[in-house]
Amino acid sequence: MTAHSRFLSSIIAAAALMSSTGCVFTTEPTPTGRSGDITFTWQFAGRQCFEVPEVVQIAVSIPGQTLQNNGVYGCLNANAAGIKLLNFRAGTYNYTISGQNAQGTVIYEASGRLTVNGDVENAVNLLPTGNATGSVYVTWTLPAGTPVTCQYIAAVDIAIDNGTPTSVNCAAGGTTPGVLLQNLGVGRHTIDISARDNAGLFYYRALNSFDVYAGGATTQQFSLAWIVGSAPVKWTFSNGVTQLNCAQAGVFDVGITLRDANGDTTFTSPCLNGGVQGYQVPYVYYGTYQIFLAATGTGGVIYRSSSAVPPTYTVEAGVFPNVDNPQPTPAILMTP
Repeated sequence: MTAHSRFLSSIIAAAALMSSTGCVFTTEPTPTGRSGDITFTWQFAGRQCFEVPEVVQIAVSIPGQTLQNNGVYGCLNANAAGIKLLNFRAGTYNYTISGQNAQGTVIYEASGRLTVNGDVENAVNLLPTGNATGSVYVTWTLPAGTPVTCQYIAAVDIAIDNGTPTSVNCAAGGTTPGVLLQNLGVGRHTIDISARDNAGLFYYRALNSFDVYAGGATTQQFSLAWIVGSAPVKWTFSNGVTQLNCAQAGVFDVGITLRDANGDTTFTSPCLNGGVQGYQVPYVYYGTYQIFLAATGTGGVIYRSSSAVPPTYTVEAGVFPNVDNPQPTPAILMTP
């Protein structure tokens, strides 16, 4: 055989070998050791393919090698999360594996180095890139047995990471109230959910956190808790000598002011409520309040409670005592 014939024979043999392998070999001298197959398996920050539906393809790059299908594969191949690349020469190889979304954007990636000396299996954990985002379907429940249902709630405000709240309908999402929040950065986020009426009074709130995973949507349910309770207030009157009831003092309405560090909140109540001289201020933010009462009686006499040492009452969230229940604050005396 001539030298030219031997050269042609070697080219044909090499072409036949390359047609059955996972790469095209370079013409570098063959290193010592055994050739073999490379099997990559992958996860995505510890998650499986079905947990990252936004990952639609996997790209494998080994510098200096031409891979089958240009190195682009499905997340699952033969029902396995990985790919087997055939017939690599013995040696050390660098690799980069990326998970891409439908737009071809790399949202997970991992790089490494491996040595072929016979068949080799390499498990790779791809981590989110800066382009990775995810979604979360946020649902909420109201306190059991509450009379203040979504029928009375004007909006639910949702703030992520102390940002500007997004207002949604309390009953959004159908049977289970909820809303889909999209394009969130991968990682842990804080969430503040609060429910209010048309007057801007907030009844419920939940402060919590959740994790966002690249390429996927998770469901997070939060239980909203009361942030209001009731403030029951009772009163009586005195002319300086004897105690008087509403009729004796000629009082029809009583002004109630609750004061805390945020300021004053004022209510007006009939002097008598169901035969009781008092009023259950129904929905007040939890905390301790000073109480100031004022009323106008017969002949324009002004009755007031003490402003020097005002009585106080502590409102507990989710606790709604009535005026006829035992309470720490006794009936407040008003004098001219």
